[in-house]
Amino acid sequence: MDYELTPVEFCEKQAISFILKSSSKERKAKGQFFTPAAVARFMANLAEYRKETLRVLDPGAGAGILSCAVCEAATKRKIVKRIEIDAYENDSSLILLLKESLEFSIKWLSKYGIELTYNLIENDFILAEQSSLWREQRVKYDLTIGNPPYFKIGKNDPRALVASKYVYGQPNIYSIFMATAAELLNNNGIIIVITPRSYSAGPYFKLFRKNFFKMMHPERIHIFESRKKPFEHDSVLQENIILKARKFFTISDIKVSISKGVDDLDKSTLYKFPTSIVLHSFNNDIILRLPNNNQDIELIHVVEQWPGSLHKYGIEISTGPVVPFRANNLIFNIRHDSNDFAPLIWLRNVQPMSIKWPCFNLRNCKEKAQFIKINNESIKRRLLIPDQNLVILRRFSAKEEHRRLTASPLFKGQLGSKFIGVENHLNYIYRPKGELSEIETLGLAALFNSSLLDKYFRISSGNTQVSATEIRAMPLPSINKINEIGFNIKFFKYVPSILEIDELVWSIINKGEKSLNMVAEASDG
Repeated sequence: MDYELTPVEFCEKQAISFILKSSSKERKAKGQFFTPAAVARFMANLAEYRKETLRVLDPGAGAGILSCAVCEAATKRKIVKRIEIDAYENDSSLILLLKESLEFSIKWLSKYGIELTYNLIENDFILAEQSSLWREQRVKYDLTIGNPPYFKIGKNDPRALVASKYVYGQPNIYSIFMATAAELLNNNGIIIVITPRSYSAGPYFKLFRKNFFKMMHPERIHIFESRKKPFEHDSVLQENIILKARKFFTISDIKVSISKGVDDLDKSTLYKFPTSIVLHSFNNDIILRLPNNNQDIELIHVVEQWPGSLHKYGIEISTGPVVPFRANNLIFNIRHDSNDFAPLIWLRNVQPMSIKWPCFNLRNCKEKAQFIKINNESIKRRLLIPDQNLVILRRFSAKEEHRRLTASPLFKGQLGSKFIGVENHLNYIYRPKGELSEIETLGLAALFNSSLLDKYFRISSGNTQVSATEIRAMPLPSINKINEIGFNIKFFKYVPSILEIDELVWSIINKGEKSLNMVAEASDG
C-alpha cells in the first residue's frame, strides 16, 4: 500500500477503479452514487471532534470515503484519541474495497496517535437496525455521516414498514436512511448527509419532515447551484444539498452556504438566516426553505404579506384526470367527427401564457395524440372538463430547466369544443362555483409565470413536480391586484415575455426601483 496517500485519496482510487469496472445501470438500480473526495472532506470538516472517543455511523458506506474523510479531519483537531466506526454496506462487490480503505486508515492514523476500530456490517442498514433501534441500552453515535442510496420503494416494502412513522405514499429510501440514522444518534449528536433536496417540501415527505425535524435541528445547509457537479462521475442530474443537523438542540440561526459545484467548495458564499425563515412551519406542515441570498429573504417577506390564496377566492386547483396508459382506447391522433372528440392538452402544449394546440409540428409534441373521445366511458370516468376559463399549469419541469412554474390561460370557446381533456402531467385552476372571469384568468396566469412566484416556489421546494397542494398553500395578492394584472395583460397584442410580465407584476404589486432589482435577482436566480 502507498502510505504517501491520505485515506481519502486511497479510497477515491478504489472508488474510481470500481466505477470503471462496473455497470452504471447496475449502480443506478442500487442507488449508488459515489461521493467525490472534495465533497467528502467538506462534509467531514462540518463535524465536531471534541471527544477523545468518537463513535461514527456510516450507513451505506460504499468504498468508505466518508469514514476516511472523518479520519483525516480528526487529525487536525488534536483531541480525538480513538475513532469507532460502524460501516454498513450490503453490496458484496464493495465489501473488500471498504475493508481495505478502513485498514489503510488504521495504519495512517497510527502516525497521529489515533486508534481506529471498525465494524463492517454486510447487511441492509434499515433491516439490520429494526430489532435494536429502540433499545435503551444501545450505545448510540456521536456522528452520522452519509451519502444514502436514492431510489423509490413500495409502501409495503419491509424497510418502509420499519420506518412507518416517517413514511407516506411511495417513499424514497434515502429519507428512511436519514430517519433511522437520526434515531441512532446521542442527544446533541450530529448528522451530516448529502441527499436530493426533494424532501424539503411537498406532500410525499410531509410525515418525514414533521418527525425528522421534531428531533433534528438544522445548523448548516450547503447548496450546489449546478445539478451535475456533485456526482459528475455518475452522470447524475439532481438537485443535491448537504445537511448538518443536531439532535434535540435548537439555535436561532441557520448557516447556508452556496457553491457552483465541487471545485469551488472552499470558496463557498456563506449566509446566516433566521431558523424560522429556513425551517418554516405553517398549516401543520414544516418546509425546509433554501434562500440563496438576502434578496431571497426580502422576496419571502413580500410574498408572505399577501392576504389571499386560491381557497380564499373560491378558486380550486386539480390535477389533469387523463392518465394516457389508462385511456389508450380513448386517445386519437385524428378527429373523426368534431362533435365526438375533444382537444387533449399535454404538458408540451402549455407554453408561458400560450396554449399551443394542436402541436403536431412542435418539437417533442408531435408524437402526442391531440384528441380524446367524447363518449359514455370518458364522461363516466370524469376524464373530460367542461369548456370554461382555466389556467393550465405544468406539474412537471425537466430537471435541467431553470423555471419551475409555467402557466397559460385557456379561454372558453378557444379550442372549439364543449369539453377539454387535460393530461395528468398538468394542473388546472378553475372556479368550482361559477367561472373565472377572463381578467382573473389572465391575472393568475401572468402571476404564476412571473419570476417572483417562480423564485418563491424554488426557495420553498426542490421538486421538479409542482403539486396542487403547494399551489393551494401559496400566498396570493388581493383579488383586485390580480384583476389589475389581468386587465393590463389584456392590452398586449402579443404573448408577453417573462421580463415584461415581471415588470408589470412588480409595477402593480410593489412600486419603486428596489422591486425591479429584486425581479432581476429572481430572474437571474
